[in-house]
Amino acid sequence: MPQDMEKPQDPADLYLALGEDVNPARPILTGDVFENVAITDTDGSTVTRTVMVLDHPCSLRTDGFTLTPRLLTAEVRPTTAGSWRTGSFNRIFLPPPFPQAESKAAPCAAFFDSCYHVSPDQLRAGTRIACLSTLGINLMLQRRVKHFSRVTVESSKFQEANLGVYEEADLIEEWCTDRQDDGAKLDEAVAECVKWLRDGPAGRRPQDLLKDPQQRSTIRRQMRAAVRDLRALSDN
Repeated sequence: MPQDMEKPQDPADLYLALGEDVNPARPILTGDVFENVAITDTDGSTVTRTVMVLDHPCSLRTDGFTLTPRLLTAEVRPTTAGSWRTGSFNRIFLPPPFPQAESKAAPCAAFFDSCYHVSPDQLRAGTRIACLSTLGINLMLQRRVKHFSRVTVESSKFQEANLGVYEEADLIEEWCTDRQDDGAKLDEAVAECVKWLRDGPAGRRPQDLLKDPQQRSTIRRQMRAAVRDLRALSDN
């Protein structure tokens, strides 16, 4: 029997942060939405769009720190309500409380068949107005795979495959927020955290251990200890 497509129980479950609640210290991730992004249209003209980042988390950066020169994005625009389960597979709906959505009957959506490549500078020149939750990212990936292949993959499969990456993004956000409170610049804090995550032999690095749910609380404690050590060095 074909696997059913999924939908959020509550539209708010799609979002980790919206509007002013988006933390600048959070690394750019799959499903992030930016408004006022200047892009090159098919006729060569420059237009301003709201876009969602589509690249998989592992494809976004060349070295764990530097964003790739070309990022794939989907146009976000107003649409009408549609079925999550039986159609409209070329998009993921972004209903309220998404900032640009007018109502439940008039949501926005990111359209997988209306895509643009942008540079990191183009993206950063816009304003990030939404970060999807892990559920939101998983549902977006489910719908994108459905659109291109007509195969339905359970959202839990994306969760299993990407759990370490999602945890890493949360950890980097926490590290950078703490370090900025200590006076560190954001780029410096990100570099510190990425270096710490990748320190050690393969299979035993914090980044590797984040893939194991049994290890995550230990890695978080170690991360907080590392931040305290950096703070102590700065104070001396």
